[in-house]
Parts: sequence; C-alpha cells; structure tokens
Amino acid sequence: MGMPMAEASSDALLAHSGVRLAAGVRDGTLSPVALVEHSIRRCQTVQRRCNAVAVALYDQARRAAEVAERQRDQGVLLGRLHGVPFSFKEGLGLADAPKTCGSRRRQHKVAGFTATAAQRLIDAGAIPVALGNQAEMALWPETDNPVYGRTSSPYRNDRSAGGSSGGDAVLVASACVPFALGTDGGGSVRIPAACNGIFGLKPSRGLVPLTGHLPLDERGLGQPNAMAIARHFAAGPLCRHAEDLPVLLEIIAGPDQLDRNILDSYVHRPPPAALQRLYLCQPERLAWGSRVSPAVAQALDDVAHHYQSQGTHVERWLPHALNDAFAIWLAVLKQETGVRLADILGDGQPVAHLAHAWQALLGQPQHATGPWLATVLDSLGECLGNPGLARQLPKRDALFHALTERLDGNSVLALPALPGTSPEHGHALRYPGDIGYTALFNVLGLPALTVPMGRLDQGCPVALQLVAGPGQEHVLLDAARSLELAFGGWIAPPF
Repeated sequence: MGMPMAEASSDALLAHSGVRLAAGVRDGTLSPVALVEHSIRRCQTVQRRCNAVAVALYDQARRAAEVAERQRDQGVLLGRLHGVPFSFKEGLGLADAPKTCGSRRRQHKVAGFTATAAQRLIDAGAIPVALGNQAEMALWPETDNPVYGRTSSPYRNDRSAGGSSGGDAVLVASACVPFALGTDGGGSVRIPAACNGIFGLKPSRGLVPLTGHLPLDERGLGQPNAMAIARHFAAGPLCRHAEDLPVLLEIIAGPDQLDRNILDSYVHRPPPAALQRLYLCQPERLAWGSRVSPAVAQALDDVAHHYQSQGTHVERWLPHALNDAFAIWLAVLKQETGVRLADILGDGQPVAHLAHAWQALLGQPQHATGPWLATVLDSLGECLGNPGLARQLPKRDALFHALTERLDGNSVLALPALPGTSPEHGHALRYPGDIGYTALFNVLGLPALTVPMGRLDQGCPVALQLVAGPGQEHVLLDAARSLELAFGGWIAPPF
C-alpha cells in the first residue's frame, strides 16, 4: 500500500488515516514530534490560501508532542490516538483559548472549559494543533465571520468551504490533520464535508454530548430552553478515511452528566454482513433550493448500481414532504424549542439591525451577512406570528414514521448532501432551501453521513449523503467503507 509511512514525504504521511498514524506511533515507526511539526507546516501553507485556522495552537501542540513522545518511549500510552494531531471547531471551546464563535461581541472571550467531545479525543492521546474557523455563531452553511474572515475551498478559491464547521473540513481535506471535530445543527458537519470531499458524521440523537458548544456553552447551560435546542444538535467527526469513523465515534460517544439529552450508554456494534436494502432518493430540487446537478445525480445512480451488483435490494423512494425539508426544520426549531436567532447572534444581547445595516454600508459590518439576514427574517416571522410553521409539524412526524419503518434494520437511504459540489461564495443567500437535505435529519434525530465519491466536477469533489435508522451508525459506517473501496473516497486538493 505504497511506501512505508516512516519513509513518506510530509504531505504523503499526513494523508494517512488517524488509525494508521496512531499505529505508527505505537510501534515506534512514527514520532509524535515529527507528526505535529508536519501538521503545523501544512496548516501554515493551507492558511495562506484558504484561511481555515481560527486559532493556532502550534506552541502548545509542540509541547504536547514532546510529552507524548517521552511517554511513548517509556511505554506509557494515553489512548488509541496517542500522538496524532487533530483540530476542532473554535466554538466548541478549548479551556483558556479564544472562544469568539466568530462574533465581534465575543472577540475577547476565552473558553472556561474544553468541550466534552474534544476533551475525550485529547484524553485518547490526540493533540490539538488548531481550532478551525466557522460561521458566525454557527448560524450559516458557509464559513465567514467578522473576527477571522472567510474560509475558501482548497479545491477552488472562488468556492465556499461550507459551514458552519468549514475551517476544520478544509484542514482535514488538505491533509493538515487526519480528523477533526465539528458540530451539526442543520448540516454544519455534513455540508462542509460535502464541499471538501471528506466524510462527515452527524450521530443519532442522544449519542454524543454537545457540551461546550452553544446552546450548552458557558452562558447557555443555565438557560431554560437550552436542552430543547441542543436536542437537535450533535458533535460529530470529520475525516478523510472511513476506517477512522468507528474509532472516533466510540471515543466521543456516551453521557457526560451535563448534556441531559444523551442516552445512558453507547454500545459499539459490529458491521452487518451485507446491506439488505438501499432506498434511493433523487429529487430534482427542494423548495427554496437549487437544482440537483448531473454529477450528484450520476453519483447516486452509481451507488445504486454498485449495491445492485452485490445483491442488495434497491428501491427508489421520494416522499412528497421532502420538498418542504427546510420549512420542516425551521418549524420544529421554532415551535418546539422557542429558539430566537437574535438571542444567538447577539450572544444574549439585542441585535441593533439598523446600526448594523449602516455599518455594513460603511464597510465595517458587525455581523456576517448570512447570519444577520437570517436573524432579521426570523424576527420578522415572529412579528407576523410565523404563519404556516405549525402545518409543517405533521409532515415531520409522517416522515419520521415512514423512514424508521424502512430503515428498521440493515438498510440505508441515499440522497444528496448538497444539490451540487461546493457552491460559489454567497450561494446560500440565494438558495437557503439547499440545507434541507441535511437539516431534516437533525429534527428527525437520525444518523446521517456525508460520503465522498472519488471524483471531481468542475474541480470540486462530488459527495452524497447516507441515512440510517436510529442508533444504526454501524450500518452507515460499513456502507462508508464499501463505497470508499468502490469509488475511491477522498481526492487530494491541487496544492
């Protein structure tokens, strides 16, 4: 499988999976110090082109790597990821590091504690080298904010990195780190994973604590509706190689006594013998969204043919309610949690819309355009009584029952993660409904995974999304390995 890791160039070395790098550290063929140094150099190169790093942790990463190497040489291993570099979303929080969430109102804030899921990776021996850039307050499917600026795709600089966990997706896709941790409340792991041609998992509801990230951050943990909002969010891994997914999920899953949405235990289940059913969902477009591209449609057809050749029953299924996925997501969040985007964007303080508009005209905006506009429309909807939202809730219930009936065992649903490849910057302002493909599964609570398809279209990676029944992550992860072997998975960017 190519040259031995110890003899590989730095870029080739970092292209390996986290599992393989950890194995090299354990057997002494790889040095944590060298791995972290390679990672830092690559981060610096990618930063100049893509602006993916919000907070550089290079000095403390070097110190941690030296400690990890001494421990390894003394026969002491902290865990399954000992000595392997990684990154995670700035808004998750690393104790005593900046935690602005991309907001000017928070630009002097530091994290009071490390997010549970991130701390579990650190406890497993992984070394954080950077905190990734994100959308302002995690409120938009593109990564741009007034504190750190805009993040671009490593494949084409004129294309979006996705959001809100876009910085970390770029760091993974560019082989700065083998894996990263993001959060997903409407596609914020899966959308940037699709934009950057890597794997991105939103686990089932109740599996991975959100503690550290809003609404379960330092301010939100005491708010009365925080748990209701967090119920539809999840922390989840981003990685280039499918073999990392089960290891990462096993490490970060399980209760922490703070996020009360989490189930009492997580049971790692072995992969199934073979996939029994594939439901193929190929809409032309969703309401308020753009048309599905020929490249994504072809990728879905190719997946169907792949599984048919293996004896899997393939059935085309297109529920009418899917068209309203974006509205269903909005309705559930508004009607069942009482979330107000102004509370989030303002970090608990009022948002001065007119002042922002004037400052934006002067070229000094206080907020990124997308999150601010979403907040304006949300406030307008509240003034009008959110007409029509209540009608969407029965559609959510009907879709949940239809999906769980079909995905009750060794079955998956395949559909777009995005209607095309990484869009141009600002695309979400014109087509907000595109996030419906991912956001729907947040309010359904089902596990969903972005899978890269080993091909490019107009220079950007093609990806799709797989969905399984509640708690059926093992089915998803096995399908990910199968498709990676069949189609090639991640493709390195051109630099």
